[in-house]
Parts: sequence; C-alpha cells; structure tokens
Amino acid sequence: ATSATGTAYGDFLAARYADARQDPQAAVHYYTQALAADPNNHALISEGFIAAVISGSPQAPALAKQVTNNALATMLLGNQAAINGNFAEAARQYALLPQNDLSGLLAPLLSAWALAGEGNSTAALATLQPHIDDGSPFGGVYALNAALIADQAHDMKDASKYYADPANNITSPNLRLAQIMASWQARQGNMAAARAELAAMANTHPGLEGALPGLQADIAKPVINNPTDGLAEAYLTIAGSLSQPNQAVLRLTFLHFALDLRPDLSSARILLATLLAGAGNDGEQAATPSKAMMQSALDALQPIPATDPLYGPAAAQEATLMAALGQTQPAVDLINKLLITYPKDIGLLEQAGDTLRGNNQFAEAVPYYSRAIADLPTPPPPEAWTLFYDRGISIDQSGDWAKAEPDLQEALKLAPNQPYVLNYIGYTWALRGENLPKALAMLNQAASLAPNEGAIIDNLGYVNLKTGDTKQAMQLLIKAVQMSPDDAEVNAHLGDAFYADGQKLQADYQWQRALALKPDAKLQADIEAKLKQFAPPS
Repeated sequence: ATSATGTAYGDFLAARYADARQDPQAAVHYYTQALAADPNNHALISEGFIAAVISGSPQAPALAKQVTNNALATMLLGNQAAINGNFAEAARQYALLPQNDLSGLLAPLLSAWALAGEGNSTAALATLQPHIDDGSPFGGVYALNAALIADQAHDMKDASKYYADPANNITSPNLRLAQIMASWQARQGNMAAARAELAAMANTHPGLEGALPGLQADIAKPVINNPTDGLAEAYLTIAGSLSQPNQAVLRLTFLHFALDLRPDLSSARILLATLLAGAGNDGEQAATPSKAMMQSALDALQPIPATDPLYGPAAAQEATLMAALGQTQPAVDLINKLLITYPKDIGLLEQAGDTLRGNNQFAEAVPYYSRAIADLPTPPPPEAWTLFYDRGISIDQSGDWAKAEPDLQEALKLAPNQPYVLNYIGYTWALRGENLPKALAMLNQAASLAPNEGAIIDNLGYVNLKTGDTKQAMQLLIKAVQMSPDDAEVNAHLGDAFYADGQKLQADYQWQRALALKPDAKLQADIEAKLKQFAPPS
C-alpha cells in the first residue's frame, strides 16, 4: 500500500473508533484527515458525510457536493442555497428528492417554502393542497405549514382558512404548536384565547411554568419571519414527529438542518440536546451516553440567551448535563441563578439538592430539599415522596439517623409501595440491629416490587447473611451479582457469603474482584482488612 493509502486507512480506523466511543466530532476530524490522503474514496466520502450531518459539522456542505444519490445531501444543498438567498436553486434541489419514504413526506414542505422564498406563495399553497386533501397522517403538518406560508406572505384570508382546517388538528399537541396558534390568535385580536392556549400547555408540562411569562410577553410576535425560518420549522416539525428508535439519526440530522437555517430556534436546540443526551453512537437510545455526546448536548443549549422565553427550561437542562459531566459547582451556580428569578420553583430546588447529593455533598443538599418541602401544600401530594426520601438520605449520610428517619417514614406514608423507600429503611434498620423482623419484611416487599433491581436484591441477601440464613443469602447475592456485575459492594457482599459458607478460595476471588472495581475508600479498607485477615493458605 502507498503511504497515502496507509495514512487514510489509519485515519479511517480512528474515525470508526471515535464512532464506537460515541464521539462524532472526533469521527468527523479523522474522516476529514482520511479524505485529505484519499480524496476520491467514495466509501470514505459517504461515511464522512453521515458523521458530519449527525454532528452538525461545518464540513457537511462540502462533503454533500461529493456524495451521489443521497437524499440528505440533496436536502443540505437545498438548505445552503436558501441560506444564501437563492430559493430558485433550493427549489431545484428539493425537486430532486425521491418521492418515497420520509423524503416523499418532507419534499412538498421544502418545495413549498422554497416557492414562498421566490415570492410565489400561491404556487407554494398549491403544492401542499393535494397532501392536505389526501387523508395522510401528516395532513396536519401540511395544513399547518400552509397556514404559516400564507401568514408570512400576509395572506390573512388563506392563513385563517388553513389555521382552521380540520386537518390541522395535530394529534400530539406541543409547545411549538401552542406558540404558533397563540401568535395567530393574538394577532387576530383574540388575546384571551391566545393566553389560554399557552397556559394550557404550561399546565400539562410543569417544566414550562417558569417560561410562561416570557411566552406571554412575546405572544403577538409572528413565529415565522421569512421563508428560511419556514424551512427550519418544517425540519423541526418532522424531527418532532419521528419516534421510532431507527429514526434517531434522521431526527438529529433534521434538527441540525433546522439550526443551520435558523440558529436562534431554541425549541430545536432543546430537542437536539435531549436526543444527544440519550443517544448512542448510532443515534439510538443508550443506557449511558458518552461524555462527548453529553458535551455536544451542552454545546447545543449554551447559545440560548437569557432573554429567550425558553431560557429557564434550557438552563435547567444545561445544569443536568453539567452535573452528569462532573461539573457540580457550575451546575449548582446555574440553578442558583435561576432560583433568583424563580425562588419557589420546587423542581429547581430539588434539582439543586439532587446535584449536590449525587456528588456526596449531603449536608449541602439538605437546605434545598428543606426549602422545597416548606413550599409544599398541606397535606403534601403523593409525588412529594421523593423530596422527603432524598432529604432523609442526605441527613442520614450526614450522620443523623434519628433526624433522617421521620423524613423516610413520611416518604413511605406518601408512597407505601415505593421499593426504594422500603429498601432504605429496612436495610438501615437491619444494619443498626433494629426492628429486624420488620426490616426483613420490608426488604422482601421491596424485592417483590423490584425483582430486577440488583441493589435491592443485594441488600436483602446481605441482611439474610447477617441474620444467619447463609443458604438464602448465597442464592440472593449470586443473583444480585448477575444483575450488577460491576458493583463493588455487591461483589464484596458475595465474598462475605462465600466465606461464611466455608468457601474461602471463592471468597478471596470475589473480594479481589470487588477491589478491582474501585470501591470507595471505606469499602476498600474493609475488603483489604478481610483479605489480610482471612487469606487462604498458599
């Protein structure tokens, strides 16, 4: 192989490795380097382009020009033409899209907005009308975009017709639709209905309550200011309507397209961050997203200014991502900034407490939970069990069980079948040697309610071990290790059970495995002491 080919292959492997590590930005970097060494490699061009559009890389437009027979590349080239004000070229590109699958659903929307950009709203509406009339499940999307096209062109007669079109009864109402309808109603002088539209949406989505004053203040502003905004809205609408796991890559791509066309579209930024924070390297839902994906999610949110009505929900999401990335203090600082504006927001207070508790700052977490509990109605609603539970844990971990127990009992009163509460109280009682029969009963109840929760099965097994039922303990702890193989404490408990059963070699192995899983300092010292004291004969 030539040196250039070898370099390209090395960079290709690095790109694939970056993909596997869920780091699309690094993947684009290596694909770009590979293409510099082997610029005519069509496989590299195609894979590099997909990585670029998923990550929103500025390299994507250049790669799109080199890709053949790719609908996403055609869309991107049309988008770039629209951004440059060349709507005739945008229309030409969109007309090349295949008329099947998702491209066939999206093509009429894109073509219509390109025609609107050329100043021909009549032709734009004519493009959408057959799709409104054919009974398609996307009929509401077409009718809504027809309304927006007419509205943006100041054609109030057609706008009124399409906003009222029965097809516009979209089955999954959302904030963006509420903003659009409220804006239209407000500009038609129906301010009461407009305010009610937004208030109803905020009432069903508690996280939006803080955004309501800003949304109400901007209520009469048109949602779409020009055809480029309209194209962005079309991509956002389609991205929001896709829900199948195998459509995750398309959702990410369409949201990046929307933000290329309209960088200030905060709804797209929030949805993009939500998807990135839960995405695997293939764009599908992942149990644990990579740090690179979470950082990309954070990067998507940070351009949203404090003046945006959706800044509050976006900033709360930013704080969650910061905490997940280990940036505890910046996360708490951001929540405290929000609490200046919303001092009685129970969700924000709980988030601050959870962030500190997740960093083992238990004493610092307690005041936030206390502020939230002080603002609860009397009697507290059942869903408030989490506040009492989290405060109880924080107080207990700060060394005051006597003060913590009433909170945990209140959590149990509010949620009597909540396995985590039953588990915490029962396990703590058992370790303290208190109420043992009741403690075992609570742990058994917790295990029956959450039979696949390794930590709960572990606790039940460990208490059985401590109360002398070694056989039952072994069964439960083996099951717990199968459920949580990478949990140091669970493995250490199984080691204790093996030792109690006389299986010293197995105990030694299990304790060594627990040490390899990097336990906290206290558990590490405990395991090392057992290994030293109970070492099997050599």
